Amino acid sequence: MSGPRRLTRPLPALLLVSVGALLVRLFRLGERVAHQDEGRVGDWILHYVATGQWDYRPIIHGPFLPHVNGTVFSVLGPSDFTARLVVAVVGALLPLAALLFRDHLRDTEVVAMGLFLAANPILIYYSRFMRNDLPLAAFVLVTVGFALRAIDRPERRPHYLALATFFFALAFTTKENALLYPVAWAGSLALVADRRLLARESPLPRRLVGALARADARTVGRGGLLAVALFVEFFVVFVAFYAPKPDLYHALADPTKLPGVLSAATVGVWHEFANTWLVSGMHDHSVVAFLGKFLEILAVGGAPLVVFAAFGFLVDRYGDDPRAIVGFFSYWGFASIVGYAISTDIMAGWTAVHVLVPLALPAGVGVAYLYRRGRAAHESGDRVGASAAAVVLLLVAATTGGVAVWANFQAEQSPDNPIVQYAQPSGEMKPTLHEIERISTANDGVDVLFYGSEFYAPNDTAKSYGPASPGWFARLPLPWYFDQYGANVSSAKAVSELEDGAPPVVVALERDAPEIERNLDGYSRVTHQGYLWGRPLVFFVSEDAPRASTTLVNESVQVEHRPSPVASASVDGQGRRP
Repeated sequence: MSGPRRLTRPLPALLLVSVGALLVRLFRLGERVAHQDEGRVGDWILHYVATGQWDYRPIIHGPFLPHVNGTVFSVLGPSDFTARLVVAVVGALLPLAALLFRDHLRDTEVVAMGLFLAANPILIYYSRFMRNDLPLAAFVLVTVGFALRAIDRPERRPHYLALATFFFALAFTTKENALLYPVAWAGSLALVADRRLLARESPLPRRLVGALARADARTVGRGGLLAVALFVEFFVVFVAFYAPKPDLYHALADPTKLPGVLSAATVGVWHEFANTWLVSGMHDHSVVAFLGKFLEILAVGGAPLVVFAAFGFLVDRYGDDPRAIVGFFSYWGFASIVGYAISTDIMAGWTAVHVLVPLALPAGVGVAYLYRRGRAAHESGDRVGASAAAVVLLLVAATTGGVAVWANFQAEQSPDNPIVQYAQPSGEMKPTLHEIERISTANDGVDVLFYGSEFYAPNDTAKSYGPASPGWFARLPLPWYFDQYGANVSSAKAVSELEDGAPPVVVALERDAPEIERNLDGYSRVTHQGYLWGRPLVFFVSEDAPRASTTLVNESVQVEHRPSPVASASVDGQGRRP
């Protein structure tokens, strides 16, 4: 087989696509300053690594990233690069999931689906973000793929069902809206089944009756044993992630403690989830306003994919041989637009991930159809038709690539980018943070003081963090950085507390800056936006403070620090959105 011909096959083509996707996702991965959610989760993972103590906190979603990134931090060290690394790898591998559907799609459709999963600007952005949405969508897509192969290949059904169950269990360890996926599937299957049942030529009713007629006691028994095994597999994965640590390890050594741990990992998790996400206040919003914002996000970051998904659904639905899989994925993706506008608590770009991943399949069908028509026109000498198809495909590629570059590398912290959620700090904060790192490495005593009632916490000196420190949430994402540096942090509410001398670094809101600026001599001042817009943070940095000779230049390289203050942090309480 020749080289060019080989690259039109799904496997080698998608391997190349995934390599390219990985390079894009790793490029400048640690350059953007952490979003406040990244800072919150990252700092709690630092605490977990330092103490070995972990409990489910629904406000930061499932345990997948805490456990997996805890291992990454232990091996590679904590940084923005390593915090986002696992999600970036999952995002780069996502195009390979298209191979699971190759029995139902043409080769060109499989490759086109993979290209959409690799190049969509929103999927790239949230592959470069320490958040659970991309892994959840990826695990769910793989679950559906293996479940479909279990249906298609009875001789390997237990094998594929075991793989589907494993990835479905992983999906539930990422984020609570994994519960919404079976709802979307049920509705989509109902629509697909209804169309098939109404079609006179459909063999589905006869196949169902025949399967029931052929079933005997032995077959039913084997099916029952398989169902029990799959349930046990799901349960083991779920408990392994959700059980409190180190309680789980103690229970494995002392089985008398196991019932309590299992209860905490199941009933306890449900109560925590319900008390946080099922309360009415978490979902009080205008559905129309959220839907409008959602459509704006999709228009900027996903227009080619969404348009071609609609096109692919229509050409398949009204073609000679409509396929259930195209209808299923189309209903799933388009219904999710309205579903998430109703159910989500915050309308943000990451929500679009759960729409774009399923719509990538019908979008691949649409692009492949246009490609085939253009190729047929070229072979028949129809220059106009071939040129029109080529122009459309080039525009799609150019638009997708251009928006991806702009959204991920030029405006990744810009208020003009609707893909970015508002709690992302804007501006170039990293040079200031590196300067604080150099100071905290060389300085003795308190390194950073937060000034103002919003940042104040009376127990900073006790090394408390998170819920036990009232001002901690307002400081995000800075605690994530200062705890990496081993910086000693304090806070003050009154100027009189600075009379005995200020530490090398003072952080305040811009509104409070004039009040303390008059009391600081020999300090340089720099302002950074705490959000995309508004909430300016002012950093006062002493020009005479001692500084280490080296700093963290590469996000993946660590320098020696004093022990992190989170090592003795309190674990009391549950985090809540400030």
